Amino acid sequence: MTKAASKSDKLKEASQNAPFRAIADYTYDWETWVGPDTDVRWVNPAVERITGYSVAECLAMPDYPLSIIHEEDRPTMARNLASAAQGGSGNHEEFRIRRKDGKLRWGAVSWQPIEDENGAAAGYRTSVRDITDTKHIENELRNAYSEAEKADRAKTRFLAAASHDLRQPLQAISMFAGALKASLGDGNSRDLVTRIQECIGGANELLEALLDVSRLDAGVLVPRPRDFIACDLMERIELEFAAQARNKRLAMRSVPSTVIVHTDQALLHRIVGNLVANAIRYTDRGRILLGCRLQGRILCFEVWDTGQGIAPDLRDRVFEEFFQIGNPERDRQRGLGLGLAIVRRLAALLRLTVSLDSRPGKGSVFRVEVPLAKSQDYLAQPDSAGTVDKSAVAGRTIMVIDDDPVQVDALSSLLAGWGCNV
Repeated sequence: MTKAASKSDKLKEASQNAPFRAIADYTYDWETWVGPDTDVRWVNPAVERITGYSVAECLAMPDYPLSIIHEEDRPTMARNLASAAQGGSGNHEEFRIRRKDGKLRWGAVSWQPIEDENGAAAGYRTSVRDITDTKHIENELRNAYSEAEKADRAKTRFLAAASHDLRQPLQAISMFAGALKASLGDGNSRDLVTRIQECIGGANELLEALLDVSRLDAGVLVPRPRDFIACDLMERIELEFAAQARNKRLAMRSVPSTVIVHTDQALLHRIVGNLVANAIRYTDRGRILLGCRLQGRILCFEVWDTGQGIAPDLRDRVFEEFFQIGNPERDRQRGLGLGLAIVRRLAALLRLTVSLDSRPGKGSVFRVEVPLAKSQDYLAQPDSAGTVDKSAVAGRTIMVIDDDPVQVDALSSLLAGWGCNV
């Protein structure tokens, strides 16, 4: 009677689970049902596609499924299955599968308890998804990321070397040219040296601009924000560009502001300086105005010009590398087409907003929005910048030390031309 009842119960169970088993047999994932007595009730056919073992072979294994799992992953899987047998559940635990042909594949297993129609424990179900392709993609991404990091480090090393090794010859040539010019009287020879100096200046300007763009792309520029008075920066820029404006017969003035702002002063100087240089370059007559406008907790630095203006459809393009308006012959006196590209990148680095308004034929205004300092009480910072007074060093004895003999010769020649004993 007991055997008959047991057989009847199993037949009833099989009949009740037949629809679910039929569904599981056709799923893409590897499915297993383990009964409450830890015996394997069934395995779906997907197991053969993933592991290479047939359903019959799996059911005949005494330690299924541990014998199919990579040796290093078996202890973890054994703990997961023990948890499942106690009514626990889990999701997407990754492990390695050792196929019948010896090859390895990756799987992700999920498990949950099963109850019969009366709510009694009926064992647990495991579902394994083949994630081998996903793991391969992850490995490829990791390798690509590693290669990108190597390339980035190489680029940083190149920039450091370029900043030193490319600048030094230009600096030496510039100093030799300065010393040669000082030794010549008026005439054609002196004019030729002046032209040489102009060419050196253009090459140095191009090098500095390209290095700036490369440093910004490489992310090696680190902002050092601090509090400073706006008029300090404006006065320096006006002094720096006054001669260029006079040479073009342009009136240039600044409207100072005593407001204290907070950002990297050197990088903001480069931004506003590039805007002023651009204004002078594209203005043939009229004036350049450098001013500030307070807007809440923002100080807006503004550079106005009476130049040719910029058409609405070109206002975004002027911030692109090497894009210039009205310079198809690439006249270097009209710039390199990198100034505004550097402005936009520096502004992004400092999280500042740059905007442009313009009327073709009337002029343009560029604006840079800079946050105010938390406090408007300012403690002046020592200024290390300055110009050399040649008369102050004339007659002095100066020792020149450098690991580059060319630099030593160039600087020695320049100092000797200033009347120093080198």
